[in-house]
Amino acid sequence: MRAQKEQLLFQAMEQGLSGRCDEATAALGALESMLDVDVVPEDLGYQLFATAVRHRLAGAGSRNPYLHPDASERQIDLFRSLMAHMPLASTADALANAVLESLLGGRQEATLVDVGIGQGRQAVRLLQSLSRRGAVPGRLTLVGVDPSGASLAQARAATERVAREVGASVRFIGVESPVEAMSEATWSTLRALPGPRVVNAAFALHHVAEAPGSQGPARDAVLRQLRALEPTGLVMCEPNTDHFQAAPLERFGHAWRHFTHVFQLLDSLGVPGDERAAIKRFFGREVEDVVGTVDESARCERHETARMWMARLTRAGFEPLALLEHLRPDGVHPALTLERAPGVVGLRWRDEVLVAVLAARPVPTRG
Repeated sequence: MRAQKEQLLFQAMEQGLSGRCDEATAALGALESMLDVDVVPEDLGYQLFATAVRHRLAGAGSRNPYLHPDASERQIDLFRSLMAHMPLASTADALANAVLESLLGGRQEATLVDVGIGQGRQAVRLLQSLSRRGAVPGRLTLVGVDPSGASLAQARAATERVAREVGASVRFIGVESPVEAMSEATWSTLRALPGPRVVNAAFALHHVAEAPGSQGPARDAVLRQLRALEPTGLVMCEPNTDHFQAAPLERFGHAWRHFTHVFQLLDSLGVPGDERAAIKRFFGREVEDVVGTVDESARCERHETARMWMARLTRAGFEPLALLEHLRPDGVHPALTLERAPGVVGLRWRDEVLVAVLAARPVPTRG
């Protein structure tokens, strides 16, 4: 039954890309007649992919779900369920924060540039952990970069509240903009902030807008600007899959493999049904963007593999930060295996690395 469902799904996508829309619609109808999402956990995944293919057949546009949220469920709020229940997100967060703590802890003064800060949850956990260690910097400048003004306001309120609770001196600077659209004046201001400067980008850089058919010059330019900050370290968390440079049918296959593994992991965790469905809907909106969007310039979920990101970091003037690969964090979920390489820790479930944490530092100048 599973093989038949998968065959119908791939058949519909291939037929749609070939312009045989009536045949694709018939294949989707046959697939959907086999689904019982209330009884069979895996069927919601098929339904989400089928909906994305229908969206593509209709030629509908795509909108960033973080900036244009559904009236009933905001993507940033669904992310809260993800952080609470998915070990991929919580383990990546713990690894990233452990690196950030090492780079910032005990400093008299420091700056953290948090690209895609969202509502500030990771920054809050970082401050709390530094406080427990007695290692909060004497003065911390926290730069939150995010295209959503509402999220920035929440991040400011949350970090200022925690700073008061732990007795930390934190100055919050909000930059309401996609990172690729920041002005040279803003970058210049960041370069003048007190050091050491540290950069964090958790599940953010794959949102950098790119022209259709490009190889990613905008994200390369962002990484060069981050390198120009002369940070002591840069930490990234990213899904480990190619939804950017691969052609549509190949990208569909990558998305199916990646998200099916994610859904199967979720189904193995004993998460309550309503929470499990909410998390799948979070990922379903990403599937909609990756699979269902015809206009490439409108897509926002342009994931790349850890290898691809490390190549970009190298071109921008970074080298692996060995600190990351030597970390042995507590509380790694038993379902996950950590796969280590220079500057990278991959979070593996079964035979697939689903998320990667990367850490890099500027290549020292020689003179």
